[in-house]
Amino acid sequence: MTLGSAHRRKCHRLMVSAICGLLVVAVAAPALGAADTFDGVYIGKRLLTTGSGPGCPTEDDVSVTIHGAALTFTDSELRNFVIGFDPHQDGSFKQIYAGSGGAAVLIQGRVVGDVLEADVTNGPCEHHWRLTRGPGK
Repeated sequence: MTLGSAHRRKCHRLMVSAICGLLVVAVAAPALGAADTFDGVYIGKRLLTTGSGPGCPTEDDVSVTIHGAALTFTDSELRNFVIGFDPHQDGSFKQIYAGSGGAAVLIQGRVVGDVLEADVTNGPCEHHWRLTRGPGK
């Protein structure tokens, strides 16, 4: 083995390591900021899809604030209700809140651009949300 071939192998290893390092950065960088891409205030309506009675309004205003790993929503039944928010890269999510006393809220939906659409189950009521992110994200 000559000094030249050892030097070439070392350079080759350094080049492969550098390429691998760049690939890791290129793949990880979008994922690091993915949660922030959904941050903002979304406002719109919820429409009843299943259920009836006074606790199940047929149409209602709803607002959602997403900030990092938290989704906070307000409607006529719940005020500033905070639930975890862990979306997939494509904007889809499924979040469940189970409180003491058996109360549960299931929110399943997707954020695409400035629109959040979700199906929300709270007790005997199921609503569909269609919300739009306001300016100033």
